[in-house]
Parts: sequence; structure tokens; C-alpha cells
Amino acid sequence: MPIVSFVIVAAFALIALLFVADATLEPGSPVIVTSQRSGLSEARPPYAIQALTTTQAPAPDMTSQAVLSAQPNSVSEIGSAALAARATAPRKDKRVTRHQQTRLSDRFSIKGY
Repeated sequence: MPIVSFVIVAAFALIALLFVADATLEPGSPVIVTSQRSGLSEARPPYAIQALTTTQAPAPDMTSQAVLSAQPNSVSEIGSAALAARATAPRKDKRVTRHQQTRLSDRFSIKGY
């Protein structure tokens, strides 16, 4: 287990370097202790919680000319418009495809190859 012994020796070497650096380096400036916050604004009292209120949208004007012109005149007009739209719609091909179902064990085997 040479890797474990290497890690142990490296850890002791790094700890020894920390002690040597602490002894040889000169200490830094003393810590500045203040009793006031500097650079921050004064604390404000919390605001009262306000509920969000919205006004309701006005009712739509169902008597306007745009609304009246968009409505169909009769039920038969709706039916004839639907039939015309269906007649002009392209037909979809109805293809039926069959897939051979295999058992799960046969799917991943090389049995038939």
C-alpha cells in the first residue's frame, strides 16, 4: 500500500509547512472592530401587507357591428359551411401496418441470426 503511505507523508509535510509559514511570516494588521454599519442605509420599518386588487374587465359590447357581422345568420348556414369545409379538406390515407410481435426474451437474443 505505497499510495496510503504517500498520502500520509504528504499530509504531514503540508502541516509542517503551515507551522513554518506561521512562524516566519510577520503578523498582519489588527482586526478593525466597529460598532456601526458603514455604507448601508438605515433599516426601514416593514411595510404593511397590501392585497393586490384588480378591476374587472368591462363586459363586451355584443351589439357592435363587428360582432353581428361575424355571427352566422342561421343554423343551416353553419351546416353548409361545415360541409363545404369538409369537402375541400384533403383526405388522409388510411394505411394499416402490422408489426410482428416477439417475446421480450427473443428480442435481445441472437437466436435467429
